[in-house]
Amino acid sequence: MSILSYLTLLLTSVFFLVQAQDCLAATCPSKETIQQKVVETFKQNINVIKIQPSAVPGLCEVQVNFKGQNRILYTDQKSEFLITGAIFRSSDGTNITKEAIADLNRFSDSEIKRLEDLTVFTIGSKGEIVYFVTDPQCPYCKKAEEIVANMAEAGELQLKILLFPLSFHKGAKEQCISVICDNKGLEGLHSGYKSENQCEDGKSKVENTLRFLQQKGITGVPTYIFKDGKYHSGVLKEQDMKKRLGLKDETAPSARSVDGS
Repeated sequence: MSILSYLTLLLTSVFFLVQAQDCLAATCPSKETIQQKVVETFKQNINVIKIQPSAVPGLCEVQVNFKGQNRILYTDQKSEFLITGAIFRSSDGTNITKEAIADLNRFSDSEIKRLEDLTVFTIGSKGEIVYFVTDPQCPYCKKAEEIVANMAEAGELQLKILLFPLSFHKGAKEQCISVICDNKGLEGLHSGYKSENQCEDGKSKVENTLRFLQQKGITGVPTYIFKDGKYHSGVLKEQDMKKRLGLKDETAPSARSVDGS
């Protein structure tokens, strides 16, 4: 085959590939159609941001904003059904819905600066900054805290702690406020420290943290927020953290992360 014939065949293949992708995108309903369906179905002021083919053939991903939070819905090609909930990839257990929401809610540069204001204490002074969102009563968080605190002390990262007490953990909010007001740091967080000191600065920081992170789609702990604005909810093993930060790891290959509570 001559070079000219090869290039012609290659360009023809690329053309049909692009055409196929365009056809796939065209199978999703219009934004206007989905907007009407969403309002009629949920009777709520939900704003459709974007609609595009999902990772699952035949389903379309619908990006929406509801009460300041960016969320993901799914619909079929004829918009006959609206689907809420998570989709998992069976081959490796990846929650692709959670990944899509995290990407949709990526923190901007100005929002990263906002995290600085909400940080209650820092561990370490070297390495890439990682914002770590935790709750004093979360058992998964303690496992995650041990990993990242050790890495911070080893100079592999700078750990910035944000407190996010879950509503179903009785007394967790008061514990968080006490830790801030009495400046008890990680030791106080681990020991379940709580006092009568519920200062206004502590209350304000905890409430602002809850409100801000919930608007970004964060509802669980532990959650890691990285300098590129992406975040991950659920415990990350040490080797996964090192891989995420571009650090050399001598340990065995990582397993999947364990979801937090």
